[in-house]
Amino acid sequence: MTTNLRDADLTDLVAGVVEDARSLVTAEVGSLKLELSERLTDLGDAIRSWLIVACLAIVTTVILGLAIAATLTQVGGMPWYGALWIVTGLEVSIVIGLVFRARAESRKVAAGSSNPTSQLI
Repeated sequence: MTTNLRDADLTDLVAGVVEDARSLVTAEVGSLKLELSERLTDLGDAIRSWLIVACLAIVTTVILGLAIAATLTQVGGMPWYGALWIVTGLEVSIVIGLVFRARAESRKVAAGSSNPTSQLI
């Protein structure tokens, strides 16, 4: 290897630059792979936790609905099928309200992201 760059052959200089660039790209790709792997692992753990929470929330909601219907049957004296329909109607209206709320929030976010000045703040 030549220590003086003025005396070096142009082919050797280009080969050295290409080899250095290849080494840097390889190191950067390795770093990105490691970081992406860590983030995907964290994302998988978060998704798994949220799925467990969602399943427990569904089961809890069903049991709560049955308990309310049973209470209406015992205390109110109405037939069990009527109590179940009342509870089902309440739950459906709650879900519809949550859907409308989520749509309104997503519209706010979409409107905010389309405004370029909001991204700078």
